[in-house]
Amino acid sequence: MVIHLMGPSKTYNLRPCERCGFKPQAGIFKTCLDCFLNGHSLYRYEYDVSYLKLLFKRSGSCSIWDCRPANQVVETAYRLLEDKSFGSYNFFLNNCEDFAVYCKTGKAMSNQTAGLFGFNLVGAVGYHATKEIYEAVTN
Repeated sequence: MVIHLMGPSKTYNLRPCERCGFKPQAGIFKTCLDCFLNGHSLYRYEYDVSYLKLLFKRSGSCSIWDCRPANQVVETAYRLLEDKSFGSYNFFLNNCEDFAVYCKTGKAMSNQTAGLFGFNLVGAVGYHATKEIYEAVTN
């Protein structure tokens, strides 16, 4: 089973999964791996990589942050599932990568989105400032 944050989808009219009962909709959900993958491949996201490696890796494939122990990651994901406390999906500022990285590190950070601001000090400051404003407005 996988706990993940899902954004708006064009597949809402599908019937519920026969295996896990999931019916696609936006929010945090626990689904079977087949529903999570939705016909796509599974990719490995790396943690605790060097800043230099981050610059040369494909966006959205790694993080410089250390990873929490597995039991803490699962506890965090279950808490967010139960509390629905991660906020609404936003493609740029609160997406599935933010959710996964938060569960693994305690920091909600999407390198895919941050890369739009540039992988440098100005980009990091711009991303974090924009994210803080978004969180203040939505909370």
